[in-house]
Amino acid sequence: MYVERPPSAGLAGRIACGWHRVSEAAATQLVVPDACVDLIWGAEGLYVAGPDTGPMPAAIAAGETLTGVRFKPGAVGDFFGLPLKELRDRRVPLRDLPVGASLLAELTKVAAPPKPNSTRRRRAHAAHADALVAPETVTLVAPDPVALAAPEAVGLAAPEAVALAAPEAVGLVAPEAVALAAPEAVGLVAPDPVALAARDAGGLVASEAVALAGPEAIALVASDAVALPALRAQAEARLQLMQAAMASRLSPPTAAAPSADPAAPAIATALGKGRSVAEVAWDLGYSERQLHRRSLLAFGYAPKTLQRIVRFQHALRLARAGVPLAQVAITAGYADQAHLSNDVKRLSGVQMSHLL
Repeated sequence: MYVERPPSAGLAGRIACGWHRVSEAAATQLVVPDACVDLIWGAEGLYVAGPDTGPMPAAIAAGETLTGVRFKPGAVGDFFGLPLKELRDRRVPLRDLPVGASLLAELTKVAAPPKPNSTRRRRAHAAHADALVAPETVTLVAPDPVALAAPEAVGLAAPEAVALAAPEAVGLVAPEAVALAAPEAVGLVAPDPVALAARDAGGLVASEAVALAGPEAIALVASDAVALPALRAQAEARLQLMQAAMASRLSPPTAAAPSADPAAPAIATALGKGRSVAEVAWDLGYSERQLHRRSLLAFGYAPKTLQRIVRFQHALRLARAGVPLAQVAITAGYADQAHLSNDVKRLSGVQMSHLL
């Protein structure tokens, strides 16, 4: 199931949407070029999906959750700390990018619960320790309780069940010792049922802990009526964390904030109208070389490639709205329907009918 969410108010100028996909069965999802760049949180952690120039099939396992934040075309700028053309047709782990460490740290920061005073900390610790010893009192996703007292119900092996029943087995002697600074504690690197328990002891209610942990932590089965709501809660929680961390870098705009080319929307719009690169450059007051350079920086594409992708996306929107393909070809700026069909096949690897 795929769901899109509007960006928060502070991100609306740069972000197209937030989204998440919860896979109920193993499948291969076809990703086609759209001139966008996504920051995605998947089973292997956070990674960046760069601007594509062709089809990118993505295998998704049953029960797998993907959560993403999608930049508008031309709105990435230098957010990731390197030229966008270096991300073209690539999927790159966030930790390998110049901004990886700082963005992961920001995610950890916004995920950390507020620190209670010492009295409240002791009470919270006692309550969480009791909850771990008597797991039947914890509800994962209201109103659908998951009895943690029966570890086999969520797929935990015997040693893991013992760890949940004994707080000291996961280092829960002093809650201030819970290392929220480690990305693993919020599922940024590798999901871990122990991290789930530690996260709960650190001050989050159980439903939030499940949302931040990886799907392996509750041994999800796609057909399980409880597992799917838990996965959706996980995806929504991750989306909120990602938007909060990105907002700290993007808004309010400052001299130090990652910038984007303000001319990018005008470039995409002009090219989308079917005018030649020379005409667009002249209309915008650039030389062709300047337009080429700005297009590469803003979109990761040369102008002609950007024009093909913008035109393709326009045609796809029209076709999905029910417009006959002959009319789609004319409206989107193709020479004829055969030209449309050939371009769709080159960019997506399939005929238009497979994309509708």
